[in-house]
Amino acid sequence: MHLGIHKIIAVNLIVFCGLFLSLEFSFRVWLSFRRCDIACYDTVYLTKLDAFTRIEKDRAYGFLTMDPITGYSPADGTFVIHEWNDATITIRQGVRVNPNFTPPSAEGAILAVGNSFVFGDEVSDNETWLAILEQRINRRVVNGGVAGYGTAQAVLRAEQLLKTEPYSLVILSILVAHDLWRDRYVPGMVDSYRPVVIRQDRGLRQTTVEESRRVVSENFVCAHSWIPELFFWSHVAKRFFSRFGYDGRCGNVTHPQAATVEEVLEFAVEYLSAIPVNTAILVQYPLDSFDHMIEAVNAERRMIREAANRHGVPVIDTYDALKDKPSREIYEIFNGSSNHHSMKGNEIVADLIARKIAAHPPPRF
Repeated sequence: MHLGIHKIIAVNLIVFCGLFLSLEFSFRVWLSFRRCDIACYDTVYLTKLDAFTRIEKDRAYGFLTMDPITGYSPADGTFVIHEWNDATITIRQGVRVNPNFTPPSAEGAILAVGNSFVFGDEVSDNETWLAILEQRINRRVVNGGVAGYGTAQAVLRAEQLLKTEPYSLVILSILVAHDLWRDRYVPGMVDSYRPVVIRQDRGLRQTTVEESRRVVSENFVCAHSWIPELFFWSHVAKRFFSRFGYDGRCGNVTHPQAATVEEVLEFAVEYLSAIPVNTAILVQYPLDSFDHMIEAVNAERRMIREAANRHGVPVIDTYDALKDKPSREIYEIFNGSSNHHSMKGNEIVADLIARKIAAHPPPRF
């Protein structure tokens, strides 16, 4: 009797596995050929076993450490990042610096905050747009950027840095199609947690890091990550588990009370405008902004400008300065993909900001 039950179970398992493998193969074929209008096939779906996106680039972020207020921030030291063509990263007092240049005066210092486009991922200390701007205007420009930061999270960092020294201007960088969404996701980089913007009592507020940690711990899939790990080879399983915020790790768990993207923007700009120094918003773009995302990008550009106008914050938009430039000149190319600005791209950004500052001297800038 028991032998018969075991046989039935075994047969059903074999049938199920066979059907699942057939479904997996068919799905991989579809993923490979679904965008033939752009590129006829993408062989990675048929040649790479692991379906989940392992966040291997976190290995490059050995200079990040936990922060009880902002979630995580740079740790002091000098680092050579082999994944970034041996780029040199120098961090002092929690901010990135260019040790090869010192402005003649520390007065009128500028603080810039935002994500990796501010920090200068994939380029060395003297190649970030902040280091280039510092030399263009001969004023100290402090690099408060941190990879993976959301917009409101970056304003929170600005508030913390303003407690350590005064600045004449705070520039908030917003990376279109990325930063506003990040302020809804509770996990941060290097296994940390980020403060996010939520709705509460008919208003908006920013959570603490501890509140975000509890949200992740209450997520069943994240608390039992060995379950999706059993299906590491399956794109079908990946599609299912990504609904719970898991894609090789729990990186996209949305807070259950998360504000909308529009609300996040309004919260962040109002928060920025309340800082007791001059402020400005810098709008930056990933490469695909100039290709198939044009309509969505233009909608977000308008949204940012309208929110900034409501709160009296000037906007520096890099779109027109970059759109006609060859992508291989203004973006770093690693493993066939374009990620962050190259030194040339950062020079264009720095020159644009320098012109704006020259055209609008203090007290505006």
